[in-house]
Amino acid sequence: MNFKKAIILGLTFLISTLTYAQEQVKKEEENPKWDIGLEGMFGFAAGNDFYAFNVGGPSLMLRLNDNWKVGVGALPSFYIKDGKTGAKLGVSPRIDYKNFALIAPFFHFDSTDKWVWTIGLGYKFHRKNKG
Repeated sequence: MNFKKAIILGLTFLISTLTYAQEQVKKEEENPKWDIGLEGMFGFAAGNDFYAFNVGGPSLMLRLNDNWKVGVGALPSFYIKDGKTGAKLGVSPRIDYKNFALIAPFFHFDSTDKWVWTIGLGYKFHRKNKG
């Protein structure tokens, strides 16, 4: 009689442990743990008495292979122009090679109705894939 109770107790424990483990896996899939990382691009471009610090915004890229991409993108930027600072959205053709981007952002200024052209480099940060 004690043997039967031990077997029933053992099976109950095994079933409850397996059920609990499956529920934990489901919870992790539904609510994954925090995964913090930096993604995007940071760049610097310069023109005629104009300097801009850029971050990569939305872009449309044609991937040529695993290393090369070409396209155009928007670059939210902080700039220094004639000793004054400001923020402006630039538009830029891009050539990306691996983690580096050659950028040529241009910016429009309403007060002078003038376009300011620059050229620079950017570095792309990627989230590391788990695997």
